[in-house]
This record gives sequence, structure tokens and C-alpha cells, in this order.
Amino acid sequence: MKRAFSVALGLGAGLLIGAYVIKRLDQAQQAVAPTNLAGQAGRAAATFADRFREAAAAGREASAAREAELRSRFEVPSVREALGG
Repeated sequence: MKRAFSVALGLGAGLLIGAYVIKRLDQAQQAVAPTNLAGQAGRAAATFADRFREAAAAGREASAAREAELRSRFEVPSVREALGG
């Protein structure tokens, strides 16, 4: 009786583990499918482009603020002010 129970328990555990492994392999196979890879690459490129745009805008703002600070500190007119505009 103990052997039958042990065999049944072992077979059940083996089937569960096997089903889990097959499921994970199928998910991995789908993740590297060409259509999914192309979609992931497109999303990554869009995210990078958005981050780059945000960083460039922040850099321009910081640069303009620093330039205004230095011009006021050293009393240097801007190009418009120097040309009478």
C-alpha cells in the first residue's frame, strides 16, 4: 500500500512539474517570436525617443536659465538688447 501511494505521488508530482516546464517553455518560445520581438523593439525605441526628447528639453531650459543668470551677474546684454531690439 505504501509503495502504491509513493508511486502515485511521484507520478503526480512528475506530471505537475512536467506540465509547468512545458508551459514555461511555450511562454519563452512565444516571447522570442519575431512578431513579439519587433513589437518590443518598437516600444523600446519609442520610450528611448521620448526620454531623449525630455532630457533635451530639460537641458535647454537649464542652459537658458544659467545663461540668464550669468548675463545678469556680469551685466552682459543679450544679442537682442545689443542690437536695440
